[in-house]
Amino acid sequence: MAKTVNEQKHKDQRMRLLSHARRLIANQGFKETSMSQIAKACKVTKAGLYHYFESKEDILLAILGCYQEENEDLQNQLAKAGNIEEVLHAIAKNHLERMSQPSQLEFVKILVNEAMTNPGVKKFYLKFIKESLVTITRDILSPFLKGKMGEVETRRTYFQFVAALAHYTWQVKMVGGLSDIIGDDESYIRLLAKVYANQLMNG
Repeated sequence: MAKTVNEQKHKDQRMRLLSHARRLIANQGFKETSMSQIAKACKVTKAGLYHYFESKEDILLAILGCYQEENEDLQNQLAKAGNIEEVLHAIAKNHLERMSQPSQLEFVKILVNEAMTNPGVKKFYLKFIKESLVTITRDILSPFLKGKMGEVETRRTYFQFVAALAHYTWQVKMVGGLSDIIGDDESYIRLLAKVYANQLMNG
């Protein structure tokens, strides 16, 4: 029992350190952030920080890894959807819920800023995008299509859906509300899901 408690305590402390590190890196950039600054923000010694992470790069990869785990959980939920429109609506709703969280905005800020200059982040991002596209189109969408659309075209259409969702998020969540013009989030994502579901089913 003691070992289980200690493992959970170690995991909780690691996640707390990552939370502080994510906020700091998002605000001032990866290169400009030192291990000493992260330790200070976490209120631990530098040696204590190294007990959990071997390097600053290790911290960055751990931050990215947390996001990947969340997406694996989402894919498991999508497998229960009854049709393509339900799948797309669930994806869109999950995305908007995430983007309402400060931690998710910090993650996106890090990803956007670092992918341009950090080879490790760029590699992670491209790998994540490719794997996500392949997994969702092959395992979640294709069974509903039953050969109506080819694999490449399915991936391309799903990517367009994700891009439209990301653009909407940027416009509404980061720039300013457009609800007086296009309605609330729920009505928008339901329409988006319906439009792309129809495109996937009918080509």
